[in-house]
Amino acid sequence: MPEPRDITVLIVDDDPVVTAALHAQVNRVLGFRVVGIAHSGHAALAAAARFAPRLVLLDLHLPDLPGLEVAHRLRRPDQPPADVIVISGRKESATVRAAIQRGALYYLVKPTRAGTLEQTLLRYAATVAQLESGGRFAEQQEIDRIFRSLHLDQGARPKSISAATEQAVLDALAGVDEDASAHELGELIGVSRATARRYLEHLAERGLVEGRPRYGPTGRPQHRYRVR
Repeated sequence: MPEPRDITVLIVDDDPVVTAALHAQVNRVLGFRVVGIAHSGHAALAAAARFAPRLVLLDLHLPDLPGLEVAHRLRRPDQPPADVIVISGRKESATVRAAIQRGALYYLVKPTRAGTLEQTLLRYAATVAQLESGGRFAEQQEIDRIFRSLHLDQGARPKSISAATEQAVLDALAGVDEDASAHELGELIGVSRATARRYLEHLAERGLVEGRPRYGPTGRPQHRYRVR
């Protein structure tokens, strides 16, 4: 059984080479687990009903049903609720618009780099975490932050932030029991406290981690971080 934190994924593409590559890429991302692979539209609908994945990675070119039709049917009441991210070679604006109209949260163009897919999945996980936190949103800005965390452009990453170190920070933080300081995390991954703090603050801005002050005996707060 997957861990409670895992986001289950169904991969739908008619090309076995593509599904094998996506399977490997998805399973390398912390907090995600592939539960099914389908090579046709009808197989995708059957797999969705059987496995109830949280997320479907959907190609639009399928041998029996258009991918857009599959996306539409996945939203029917008799199907378990699932989010859809389209991965397609089609670039027409009308196709992208139709995918959005049928509920696609995001649209990736083939060939998709592993790093691009990884960052998209991490943004999706951050969005899910924020939406499952419970309660009501007090301000419009909180809702804006959720949409930004899902659709943040790759080019928005500062030059001082590398994808490899960013993932190392996330992996290390996910492995601690409760939370960690920048100093503790820096020792875990072999970087300075200042570097760890810079990455933690960047990840907090993206909604992937949460930072809270903890007051010690001296009364001075120490910032502690945990994965959202």
